[in-house]
Amino acid sequence: MTDTLHTGRTTPDRPLSGQPGARRLRRLARSIAYDVLLVPVGVRTMADAVLGEAKTAARRWRRLGRLLSQESAAGASPVGVGRVFGYGLLSSVLGLMSWFLLMLAVTAVVRGPFYGFVEDGPFGPGTWGGPTKAGAWAVHAAVSLPAIVVFLLALRGIAWLQAALVRGLDETTTRRWVLPATIALTAGGLLFFWSWLQQL
Repeated sequence: MTDTLHTGRTTPDRPLSGQPGARRLRRLARSIAYDVLLVPVGVRTMADAVLGEAKTAARRWRRLGRLLSQESAAGASPVGVGRVFGYGLLSSVLGLMSWFLLMLAVTAVVRGPFYGFVEDGPFGPGTWGGPTKAGAWAVHAAVSLPAIVVFLLALRGIAWLQAALVRGLDETTTRRWVLPATIALTAGGLLFFWSWLQQL
């Protein structure tokens, strides 16, 4: 609603106190959706590169970027197919990392705040917070909540970094540190995943 009484002019309502939090949640949800789609879009852009369709690949990233409200340059500069393929490969790996982090986040939720609903015991002395169910539940929730926040922030960061990377397909203003940072993050993510597999 807007206020048009007395003055005849339209003025916006005051923002509700919950709106900033709701906007942050929407941005986070859009970032997660963006991350989930990185694998299929990355694979398709690698195929575009093989077929010599660099402009098609740029259009794909532009469409995906709308999830994050990313505006890109209208006129794309010529981009080599090697660069398009490399960006598709990096993006696919980042997408797989995102799927892994999302799985860890869901596991942390289920085994943290909802621990008591999924675990019936017995809660021996070796159980975190044991031997009581209430103690185990409280400790698992306390440990998992910071981990959930870290996982969600990492997902948001991956979306932001990858979007900054592929903007380079449309414009020449991408900062120089974006590509090295993306490569370092990709390598670090692969090492993290490998070390996690060794614990299984």
